[in-house]
This record gives sequence, structure tokens and C-alpha cells, in this order.
Amino acid sequence: MKSLLYLFRRYKLAATLNLLGLSIAIAAAYLFLTQAHYNSYYNHGLPNYERTYRFEILNEEDGGGWSDFVMRPFEVAFATVPHVEAVQSVDITSHEFAVNVGDREFETTVLAMGRPGLRFFGAKMLYGSDKDWQHNELAAIVCRSEAVRLFGTERAVGRQFVDKQRAQTYTVEGVCEDFPENCMMPNGVYTCYGDRFLDDRSEWSYVVYLRLDNADNRAIVEKALKHKVMELFGITDERSFDRESGFKLRLTSMADTYFSGVGLADKGSRNLVGVLYGAALFVLIVALLNLVNFTLAQAPMRMRGVNTRRVMGASVAALRWRVIIENLVITLIAILLASLWVWLFVSSPTCMRLISGSGLRWSLAFITAVGALMVGVASALFPAWYVTSFAPALALKGAFGLTLRGRKLRSLMLFVQFVIAFALVAYVGVMASQSHYIFNTDYGFDKDEVLFAQLSREGMHKKAAIANELRKLPCVASTAYGASELGDGDLFMMWGRGDDTHRMNYNVVPVDKDYLRTMGIRIVEGRDFNDADARGAYIINRNMAKQYGWLRVGSPISISTSAWGEGAYDVVGVCENFKLTSMRHDDSAAPVAFIIMGDDYKEWGDRCGMLFVRIAAGFDKREAKRQLTGMLQKLDPSQVYEFSFLDEELQHTYQDEFRFISQVRTFALVCLLVTLVGVFSLTMFESEYRRKEIALRRVMGSSVYQVLLLFVRRYLPLLILAFVVSVPIAWYLSDQWLRNFASHAPICWWVFPLSLIVVSVLVTLTVAVQSWRVATTNPVQSIRTE
Repeated sequence: MKSLLYLFRRYKLAATLNLLGLSIAIAAAYLFLTQAHYNSYYNHGLPNYERTYRFEILNEEDGGGWSDFVMRPFEVAFATVPHVEAVQSVDITSHEFAVNVGDREFETTVLAMGRPGLRFFGAKMLYGSDKDWQHNELAAIVCRSEAVRLFGTERAVGRQFVDKQRAQTYTVEGVCEDFPENCMMPNGVYTCYGDRFLDDRSEWSYVVYLRLDNADNRAIVEKALKHKVMELFGITDERSFDRESGFKLRLTSMADTYFSGVGLADKGSRNLVGVLYGAALFVLIVALLNLVNFTLAQAPMRMRGVNTRRVMGASVAALRWRVIIENLVITLIAILLASLWVWLFVSSPTCMRLISGSGLRWSLAFITAVGALMVGVASALFPAWYVTSFAPALALKGAFGLTLRGRKLRSLMLFVQFVIAFALVAYVGVMASQSHYIFNTDYGFDKDEVLFAQLSREGMHKKAAIANELRKLPCVASTAYGASELGDGDLFMMWGRGDDTHRMNYNVVPVDKDYLRTMGIRIVEGRDFNDADARGAYIINRNMAKQYGWLRVGSPISISTSAWGEGAYDVVGVCENFKLTSMRHDDSAAPVAFIIMGDDYKEWGDRCGMLFVRIAAGFDKREAKRQLTGMLQKLDPSQVYEFSFLDEELQHTYQDEFRFISQVRTFALVCLLVTLVGVFSLTMFESEYRRKEIALRRVMGSSVYQVLLLFVRRYLPLLILAFVVSVPIAWYLSDQWLRNFASHAPICWWVFPLSLIVVSVLVTLTVAVQSWRVATTNPVQSIRTE
């Protein structure tokens, strides 16, 4: 321990940097492990997850992929299938609603479901029951954390809240325990829609789950489900169903749904989970190499002491254990510091946005601590053997630093660290390129010129007045109403129209007559919407006109192409293609139709509940946003309004992807930091051992620059070779990550030389800073002491 204390006293900076680098690496490894665990064990916290499945369907005629959107009649039919214990339907997505509790307003997550409800997902009722809840659409069950947030107590049975948009009052019938943070069930408010739409075959907006008696019966149940679907569609021949219907069916395990990419919330990627586990492992490997470097860097200072003890009778085993114990002490201190860093991290709301979940798992903390201790032991094994492997006479002469084995070992460890650093910097560069692509690619409309906001229920009744008042503002060029913003969603309404000869399936976006002009979507054939289209009209994109060649400007789209019945509207124009969905989906060939809904769709309600405002040219956008918000708030004080540009919504849409980018960026910074600390330690070792040589060079006329170049030149071949090896690794990692996007930026060649420049400059500066002290020391003093 004396030698360890001596080291920290004499080489305060190097020792402190190594200790901090090791502690940061341990903290980073733990956080990466929590993220990998969060994703890989998604839904595993739900009871009976291993025998619970989601029903999915593929309609090959639509040309789309697998979907979990089904109708409720499936729910009824599947309940009688052998080996099926229970069937549960859930609304396709949870919704964020503004609710009033007394005179206070909250945003809360509301999920609607059928019977049996929460008990299907293993919810534990703490207060009240779900008996009345199952038969009352104005009853609610609230999870414990949400009850505390809304009502100030978990004993909230009988309390009420008001849904502002629907002006409906809900009564809390029960409070349940929170669901695990990494599962498909959100923690919030739960309502039951009972028997609504139970026999409706047109409403495909539900997700159906089945719990089997045994997971081994999955294939049997899938076959039985197929026959139930055939019965629903009146098909008796299985071969005819396979050949003509275009339907395929499957059950997806709850353990796999998150990684399937089928549902709206299925954003998991097994490749990314592998990257996170790899990040946790590699950051410990880098820490291991760095600690080995640090231990070897001490060799010149401790060589004489160790071998003097050998001459005085100390055993080799005792000397080796001494080195191992010293490294264990350093590792234990680093673990304590890492615990502090993690605590500070999870205490910061800003930092917590970088990760999913709470970030605190004692089992993973224990695994990380054990891994760190193994790193501490492993990092000392070779140096302990190496320091004691020389004959005492040779060691006492101080020749260790000049041995070929010593130089090769240090070079190999640095080479591995450089490869990791180069690959990660290039990987981060590709991610930055994709982030830039998301915000700056051509969406086919003027996303940077248009603000939008969702109207309240009261605002929907004042649409004309709101539009008229907003158009009076000097910052407004035009206004419009539509169903939703473009370019950031994963789900849009899909319609099937036509007859057997001319069958069409296309995305539908309800809008008003000013929508395309406000958004800046160009008309390439025909005309834009006008006042005469109030009875109903379509504008289709180029993709739809090309895919369904029989469609012409002036021809109708209807349930049957030969009928002018309900919903048969003319195509009045063709517009340029545009980005409809998020980058996760390939919509480059997607047929899209804008529709003005006439009286035929009156029973559907007003689907154009989003207000779009085009900013006047040359007007400051921040000031325009402020004026618009103030005016809309004045016109409709029923809710707090906030206008957004599409870029602001994109931040939310890609929050999982951007979170992963931040995690990898952090990983790269940690690895780069630890690598630079290792370079610093080795430069310290080399400069200490070559102090006499440097002094003689200075006496013989070498300049400080020439001495610095002597140290820097040693690392250049290693850097170049490591860069060459890192390029294919970085390319592979980048290509795998970009596959999560249907539309993505190319892997630009310049990110690789950029990584070479960044890492090389940092390494060069690190070497120069450390060797400067030795190069500028009085050479006479160095010769005298050496």
C-alpha cells in the first residue's frame, strides 16, 4: 500500500485521471447494462407473458406488412377456441388527455380496453374493484402513481375527474399497482368500452391478445384461429382461403412483440440491444486495457523496489499478490466513485432523458461491481507476473523499459483502444449524419414555414372564427385545417375502394380546401381544392395516379367504380409526392389521397381538428409563434395551446432513436477519455524512463519541438494501422443501425477520415502535454538525478 500512496503523491495528475477514467467507465457500463436489460426483458414483468400472445394479420392484397389492427368480432370468435384461456382486446393506442381534478388541470395517459380488462394483464388491485368498471364506460381504474399525482393520495376510490375534450366526468372505481416500466401497459388511467363494436366488422382499431393454457399449443391454436377467421368471412375451403383471401395469420409472443415492429409502440431492435450489451462489455474491456497500461506505467518506478525485496528474501507470490491487491483497492475506490456518478446521473432530469426506465437496478449494480472487480484482478495478473519475471540483477539495472516484449505489449493494448476509438467516432458521425438527414431532407412540403396546433372540443365549434381572426395577423400568410401533420406519424387511415377489376388501397388524409396551399404541396395536374368541393373531392399524389392508371382527373373514387353512391367523389387534381410517414417506414411508393369529406361522411364527425398556419415570408418565426399562441388562447381559453413546427414534433417521434444516439455518443466519449488517459499514462512511463536520454539530446542541441516529435512519432504508425482496421468495423455497425430506417442518409466517406483527424489530434495533444514537462526540465538536473 505504501507504493500505491507514493504513486498518488508523486504522480497526482496521472493517478487521479486513471482513477476517474476507471470510475466513469464502470458507471457507463452499468448504465448501458440497464438499457440493454430494459429492452431485452420488455414485457417479461407481466404475469404469464410466456404464454400470452398478440394476434396479427397480413392482408397481401393491401401490399402492406403485418398488422395488429383487428375488429372485435375476432375477439368473440377466438374465445371459444380450445387451449385459449382468455381473450382481451385493447384500443390500438393510449391517448394523452387533458383532465380537470377540481380546479387543477393535468395531462394523463388513458387506455381503453374490453373485458376482462386489467386482470388479464395481471394487475393487482389495491383499492376498490373492477366489477362495476367492466360495465360502465364512465368508470375508471387508476394506477397507484397516477392516483398520487392526480389526487394526492393512492386511496382515490370515488374521486372524479373531467375529460376536458369530451366534457365527460369519470369516477375512479379502483386503484391498481403500477405496471413494470418496460412493458406495453402504460401507467395511467384505464377505461372499459364493454360490448361496444363487438359485432362491428368495419372498425379495425383494436389489438387482440390471447392467453393460452400452454405455450406448446401455439401451433394448434393458430390453426384453429384460421378456421374461426374463415367462418367469419364465410369461407369453407381452406385452400381457397389461402389462395384467394390474401390473409395470413400468426400469434406473436409477448416476449417478441416489442421487437416485431408491427404495433405502434413496437420500437425495439435486437440489434440495438446487442449494441448496448456490447457497449457495456467493451467499456469494461477498454477500462481493463487502460488499467493494465497504468499498472505497467508504474513498472520503472517499482521495478527496483520489487526486486530488491526479492533479493532480501520476499517470495514471488507475495510480491505478485501485492500488485493485485493494490489494483483491487483502486478498483474498489473506482466502484464507490461510479456509484456517486450514477446517483448524480439519475438525480438529474436532463440526464434521465438519455435513458429509458428508472436507471436503478440492484441486481445489475451487483453484476457491474463483480465485473469491475474482475477487471481489477485481470489488469494486475500480467503486470504482476511481468514485473517479477526478470532476473533481479537485470531489473535492478533498470533495463525493463527497453525490452522488446514490454514495447510490443504496450503497443498491442494501445492498438486495440485506438481501433475502438476510431470505430466509435465514425459510428457517431454516421448517426449525426442521419439526424441531420431527418431534419433537413426534402419532405415535399414547407415544413419550416408552417405551425400547427390541435384544437380543443370548444375550438372545433369556432373553426371559422378562429381562421378569420388569425388571418388578420400580419404574420399569417394562410390557414388550413386537417386531420394530422405529415411526415412524423406511423399510422394513417387506410381505405379500400373499387370493385374486383379496379381494386384500390390507399392512405387517406382528411383536409379542408386550403390545406395543400398552406402546406406548400405542389399540384402537377388538374387543380387545387376550391369552394365548389364542399360536397366532397379528392386530390391524389403521383404514386396513386401511377399505381392505379385508370384514375384520371375528373374520374370518381367510390365503393364501386361503376357506382355513384355514398362517398363517390371526383379526383380534381394530382399533387407531387411527399413524405407521409416517419423515416421508419418506406412510403416512397405509397398511394395517398387528400379528401374533403362531404355530407356523406357527416356521421364520422369533423376529422379536421388540427389547425395549420403558414407564416408570412420574412416574418420572425418566434414572434409569429408568440402572436399565434396568444390570439388562439384568447379565442379559445378552454385549454392551454402550444403551436409547434414539424421539427419539434420530430424530436418526439424519434425520441427512442435520438436517445440511443446520445447513449452511443456517451459511450464513444467514455472510451475516448479512457483511451487518452491510457496514452497519458504510457507517455508518463516512457518520459520517466527516457529522462536521461532526453536530457542528453537537449544538451546535444535538440529543441523542445524535436523532443516532442520524438514522442509523438511513436504513436503515428499505431494510429494509422488502427484506423485501417476500424473502417470496416465502423461501416458494419453503421449499416446495421441505418437498417432501422426505411429512409436514411448514405454512409458518407468523410466520416472516416474525420474520425482519423479527431482521434489523432487528441492523442497528439495528450502526448505533447505530458512530454512537455520532461522536454522542458533542466537537462543538467535530469542527468545528475538519473
